[in-house]
Amino acid sequence: MRLSLALLAALFLAAPASAQADTLVVVPGDGTLVTDWVTPGSRSYTIRLVQPMQQDIGTAVETVTVAGGEVTRVVRVSVPMQGVTQTDSLVADAATFAPRVHRSTGGAQEASLEFMDEGVVGMLTPRTGEAATVTLMTDAPVFDSAWLGEIAQSLPLAEGAVARVPVFVTQSPDEAADAVLTVTGQETMGDRTAWTVDAQMGPMTMTYVVDAETRALLATRFSPQPGVRIEIRPAD
Repeated sequence: MRLSLALLAALFLAAPASAQADTLVVVPGDGTLVTDWVTPGSRSYTIRLVQPMQQDIGTAVETVTVAGGEVTRVVRVSVPMQGVTQTDSLVADAATFAPRVHRSTGGAQEASLEFMDEGVVGMLTPRTGEAATVTLMTDAPVFDSAWLGEIAQSLPLAEGAVARVPVFVTQSPDEAADAVLTVTGQETMGDRTAWTVDAQMGPMTMTYVVDAETRALLATRFSPQPGVRIEIRPAD
């Protein structure tokens, strides 16, 4: 699944990544992303530990609606061994993934954020601790890191392509971060040919496996710490 299950990965993301000089810079509304693959519906996912052992550790259900030029995603994630039961409601422009609203409840940090062309405003409330006001002004609009999977699905898919994407990350709300996405090649999953897209943000790299024909997300892979690997796949 896409991480909003980038939301799961966001538990581990913090610092900005360094971008290469020759990367394509993608910002909301610049026309780079191909978004006509987005369709409404619901889907269930399995979150699986694949290293150092193989074990199902959680589930997620994602519901997507498209109306009035906006796409809304509601994601419910449950990872009992981490004590995570989180619901995220995300709204973005359907054509560009320019974010509008990010609401999160039940996790380690609750969020109520609104995105504008000039920045991000709202509140972040840790499970234990006082609420903090977010007022991040930027020179250009930024993406919500919770849409990083969709951005990976929507890039020009050609081996070696590299894109730098400015994003807002709730773990570092005082400045925008850079996610560097690289199309690393192709692999076969079952009878499907897929592109692999690595997204580096801070110390973590997320790998998104994208169907070459439909742009459906076939898997999300990441390593939250050395020796531990997680894979998220559709349950059906």
